Amino acid sequence: MLKYYNKLLPFSTLLLNFLIFPTLGEACPHDKAVCNWVNKVVIVRTGSVIASAVSLGNNIFVTNKHVVEDNLFVSIQDASGSLVDAYVLPNDHNADLVLLSQKKDLVIPSIHMQPPKGFEGLRGVGYGIGRGKIRVFPEGELISSPLETLKQARIHSTVRNLPGISGGALINKYGELIGILTSGSGSYNEAIPIHILSEVIARTGSSKQDFLDRGQAFKECSELLSYVNKSSKKLSKLFWDDLKKTCNKTENKALFDMVGQAFGAVGLLDDSISFLQKSVELDPNSPTSLLSLAIALQFKRAYERQVQVLEHLLQLVQDDPLVLRMSIQAAAFSKNETFAEKALVAMKENNPRAYTQALDFLRNYFESM
Repeated sequence: MLKYYNKLLPFSTLLLNFLIFPTLGEACPHDKAVCNWVNKVVIVRTGSVIASAVSLGNNIFVTNKHVVEDNLFVSIQDASGSLVDAYVLPNDHNADLVLLSQKKDLVIPSIHMQPPKGFEGLRGVGYGIGRGKIRVFPEGELISSPLETLKQARIHSTVRNLPGISGGALINKYGELIGILTSGSGSYNEAIPIHILSEVIARTGSSKQDFLDRGQAFKECSELLSYVNKSSKKLSKLFWDDLKKTCNKTENKALFDMVGQAFGAVGLLDDSISFLQKSVELDPNSPTSLLSLAIALQFKRAYERQVQVLEHLLQLVQDDPLVLRMSIQAAAFSKNETFAEKALVAMKENNPRAYTQALDFLRNYFESM
């Protein structure tokens, strides 16, 4: 199961290198309200990073802080294919959002985002590395929507998550902007809900140095995580302490996930659980965070705590094969017959071929089954 940490490591734009700058746009087979977004999302480039940004009109765009890191200038390629410079407008909001402007001394107008009609027909619109273009990705389903009181909680869906879409648009079937895509695992996508944007706008222009310091932490944390993934040798305690200290400064939910997964992959379970628990506190309905935490707790043999996490996951993604398998195991090892019955029901509904095997396994632990 350690290999699953590598599967969970979020695809991100942080480390992408491209030799050829991509072209924009593609023929769009969807409804006009959806297709219009192909021209409202642009490509962002900062050094070797290529990602996406969403136009808010009046030469203003929004993307992720983890895309721009500590840069105050980026390049954007608009719908016409033109490559232009854009200014990064610092803010001190905790959300992973930042505004870009084609004008240096822009007075940002108030932008009121209407509440969406619903979360049906969710699609991502962003840069696709396979085609080298802004594209509309296949439809996905909502997993959970966040409470407005949690500033780093995200919209979670089954919309495809690929490198390059960070900063792109999450829209519904009506063509309404629901959120700004940011990260996730290969199976589950995360987007920052659009209602946070008004708060980010209100905080824009403040605390430039704080923004740069946090951006530097983004960059350094990403570089350290990249080194972990590439290194084939055992890393020193000093390295892991540096990773912990640096990544803590980012105060970023997705990076906390990645750090927790990195610690877990080398068996540093207490540190893994600590970072993943922080992530869950910031975003309690994140399948990526909860799955990683459940895995770490299983290796820690903290089965009673693992059951609590898996109960939540069964409410969110009970068709996930790993969730089902861990639920059966945790029920047995924690001797929790009530949860065992719940896990069996979920197994029968979502993976009936494995039901008999799961039942036989549980009968070794519960005489009444």
